[in-house]
Amino acid sequence: MKSTGNRRYLLRADQPSTRLQCVREVADIALAIQTKNLTKVYNVGWGKTAVGIDDLSLEVEEGQIFGLVGPNGSGKTTTLKLLLGLIFPTSGSAEVLGYPLGSPAYKARIGYLPEGPYFYEHLNAPELLRMYGTLFGLGGAAFESRIQELLELVDMWDRRDARVANYSRGMRQRVGVAQALINDPDLLFFDEPTSGLDPIGGKDIREVILELRDRGKTVFLCSHLLKEMEPICDNIVILARGKLITSGSVEELLSSDTSGYRVEAREINEATLADLTARAKQVIWLDDTCRAVFDERAKAFDAAAMLEDAGAHLLTVGPDRRTLEEVFIEAVGEETNDASDLQSG
Repeated sequence: MKSTGNRRYLLRADQPSTRLQCVREVADIALAIQTKNLTKVYNVGWGKTAVGIDDLSLEVEEGQIFGLVGPNGSGKTTTLKLLLGLIFPTSGSAEVLGYPLGSPAYKARIGYLPEGPYFYEHLNAPELLRMYGTLFGLGGAAFESRIQELLELVDMWDRRDARVANYSRGMRQRVGVAQALINDPDLLFFDEPTSGLDPIGGKDIREVILELRDRGKTVFLCSHLLKEMEPICDNIVILARGKLITSGSVEELLSSDTSGYRVEAREINEATLADLTARAKQVIWLDDTCRAVFDERAKAFDAAAMLEDAGAHLLTVGPDRRTLEEVFIEAVGEETNDASDLQSG
């Protein structure tokens, strides 16, 4: 990779000059994705319509990991399909890598991993990647080396001879990540990339995503696994009922309105709970976990010592920093996805 000012030129000896020209054009733009008042309304018959996305405006900067979250039916899939050029908006506009929606010019420069990818089951991993590579006109010794590089990246090289029919769900997901990278894309769309993976596999894929960002790639990440998105995303948008509810950097969304401290514990008896309530500014329960908030650090640590002395199971002591799950629940509130989403046309 060669850097000149704010431009990034990806120089590959095996790529034609037209490909390099395309990459240069892409590298000159500041935004990978920009939508303006994007709206998609579906005709569901009998004079009724369903709103997939309503007046969505967002910006995704180059070289960042961007997270799109929301409950089922919130518009995540519609947004992905619009950006991929699989469907077209009812109104509004958008650009991907500087090109309008559906333009072939950007489709050659993106990679996509759908949720639950489907592959031809009689193929093995190298054959599968070779098939996808031919769609981009790739071939030769350099391409064969790239296949090995990608399968090693997703820890599938040692299992390269196994047929897709014998893959576990996690193996399919790993190969899906590799196929999304086959054309060395500038922008990647990942829909639930750690679906079906065990904790170690999920960690491996998250590390791959972080490495892609370090290489200057842009990753548009769609997932409901909030705990996995929190440590890797740069910016996040929360959708509900097709509308943008809140957005911002992870640090902005997780920052608390106060500079307090929190203590979390389980297995607290009634007497200890009464003592804790008298000391704390606020006490709330999250399932079987008691959270106490204090306005001073010393008070929090004194309360933590009291809880331990009383035999409670102490979980955390530290600054009162919210989690992405808490932000999500607070933002979405009591949003539901039912028949009321259908509106008369």
